[in-house]
Amino acid sequence: MPLYPVDLHTHTTASDGVYTPTQVIKRASQRGLRVVGIADHDTIDGLAEALAAGQQLDMEVVPGVEFSLRHQHDKQFVGLHLLGYFIDPAAPALVKIMAQVRQGRIDQKIKQIEKLQSFGFDVPVDEVFARATGVPGRPHIATVLLERNPGRFDSIKQIFDEYLGTHAQAHVGRQFALTLSEATAIIKEAGGLPVLAHPGAYDTGIDPIVAVRNAKVEGIEGVEVFYPYDTGHRSSGEQIEWVSRIEALAAELDLLPTGGTDFHGRPHEGVDLGDMGLTEAQFVALKQGWQRLRGHPL
Repeated sequence: MPLYPVDLHTHTTASDGVYTPTQVIKRASQRGLRVVGIADHDTIDGLAEALAAGQQLDMEVVPGVEFSLRHQHDKQFVGLHLLGYFIDPAAPALVKIMAQVRQGRIDQKIKQIEKLQSFGFDVPVDEVFARATGVPGRPHIATVLLERNPGRFDSIKQIFDEYLGTHAQAHVGRQFALTLSEATAIIKEAGGLPVLAHPGAYDTGIDPIVAVRNAKVEGIEGVEVFYPYDTGHRSSGEQIEWVSRIEALAAELDLLPTGGTDFHGRPHEGVDLGDMGLTEAQFVALKQGWQRLRGHPL
């Protein structure tokens, strides 16, 4: 059984997760969760399926998205991610911007694959795109690369280290991305709650505390407090410290605290749905906070 009944940070095959939206909801139901947030990277393509599955299994599904933001070195916003929760997937402004973001991701992935092909690797574009229900992520590229080039790589991690990491040989920058203020405005216009994702998990040299304070000025209304930093990001002791520091900062800045596993379904990540997240009481408080901010009747 899960430690927490509410997991607001999960990914599906619509971006770079292993499980389809339906499979994520079914797995959450089997593990006894009550609420799941679907927050795929730069896409809302999996939300309709997830919401339908939630209705069938009596699971509350929080529609969300996770934007990868444009670098803003001068404001300590270097490669941050912004979560948008309780969004209306049909909001016109959101639909329009997601089409632009989607095309930017498609262009980026094709260029990345072409770079790998130029190095002599067998990695067909069509096969990579067939692995995802939405726009593929780097894990989809890595999986095809591993399978079609036997003997060259020992693991997905090796592929990321040598070719797909941020500073690796086949890295290609994002063709279109929003700034923090732009993404925050889009989320609010879609009725959602903008939340800074996992501030203690970035390896870009930013000061997490400074980043949260600056993001508050740009309009965020929540911060991801409860996050499994010890799954490859930090040690267990550091996780406890970061959760405590971010929780205190959220209270100081009047930011709504959220939480989740950042579940992708990859076995090596060592985290399953509900291993981190919110209690039901914390979720009720979060939902009421969002309703107040967006002017909904309580």
